Amino acid sequence: MKMTTAIERGTEYLCIKLGEVVTAIQQVAVVKGLAMWEVERTLGGGTRKRLIVPARSLLPLGGPGTGGLQGA
Repeated sequence: MKMTTAIERGTEYLCIKLGEVVTAIQQVAVVKGLAMWEVERTLGGGTRKRLIVPARSLLPLGGPGTGGLQGA
């Protein structure tokens, strides 16, 4: 069962668990009522790694009026 969240595919977010910028790929599961998202982060040398994180650990990086982090 998919839950609706404000997370959008292909958008960059700050993952507070990692302290890094990640790109949302897709919602993969709901665990104990929390939406879980597959995200991708870029490591040194252009290598990419995919991880599963809860939606609540993703903060938007947007500009003015988006409610996200400014100048991150």
